[in-house]
Amino acid sequence: MPLHEPSPYEVLGVPPTAGVREINLAVGPAMRAARYTRQQIQDAAALLRNPDKRLESDLQQPLPPEPVDQAVGLLTPVLADPLLVVERPQLPPAASFLAVHRAELAADFAEPAPAGADPEPPVPARFAADLSVLPQIEVPE
Repeated sequence: MPLHEPSPYEVLGVPPTAGVREINLAVGPAMRAARYTRQQIQDAAALLRNPDKRLESDLQQPLPPEPVDQAVGLLTPVLADPLLVVERPQLPPAASFLAVHRAELAADFAEPAPAGADPEPPVPARFAADLSVLPQIEVPE
C-alpha cells in the first residue's frame, strides 16, 4: 500500500505538460498496465481534462526535487564568507555587578508594614482619581 496518493500524472503515466490529446491516449495503456483501478484512472483523466481542477491539483502537489550537479561549487561563495558576524562587547568586571541573594530579598518582603501605614504607597495628587474625566450623570430623585 503506498504511503501517498499517486498524482494523476503518475496514474496515467504522462508528464505535467501533457495536453488533452496525450491524456486521452494515455488512458488505454494505463488500463492495460492495471497498476491502478479503473476508477482511479478515469478520475485522473477527468481531473486532468478540467483546467480548473488540474490547476488546483497542481498547486497541491509538491514538486519533485530536481538534481543539482556540482552543488558544492554553487555553494562555495556562500560558505566561504560568514553570513553574519556578531561582535560581542566586553562585559564589565564582575565586581561592578550587584548581587542580590534570595534570602535578603525574601527578608525585605517578609517584614510587616508599620502600624498605621497604608499597605500601598500613596498616589500623587496629580494622578488621583477625581470626577473631571467622568461625564455628568443626572440621578433621578
